Amino acid sequence: MLKLFLEIWNEREHISQLTGKPLVYPNNPKWHWQFAHILGKNVAPKWKMNKENIILVTPEEHEKQEEHPAFLELQLEMKSKYFKQFGIKKTI
Repeated sequence: MLKLFLEIWNEREHISQLTGKPLVYPNNPKWHWQFAHILGKNVAPKWKMNKENIILVTPEEHEKQEEHPAFLELQLEMKSKYFKQFGIKKTI
């Protein structure tokens, strides 16, 4: 996961994709908490390593991501893509 997180970190702006707040840098012990799966690893294991399924958020936002309206919108969008890609007809 570290390699994937570093790729995402190098490709994206270092701000929360939910609120625009600045993120902590890699030397911070909470750095890895800034990578949030839109569809959880247990729910969508085939997308655990999919960059599109991971957003950058502050460590505090990660703890309460499912309370954020923008996150819930992303979840609906990603569920649709996931269902379509894998031919799933039911909802998660």
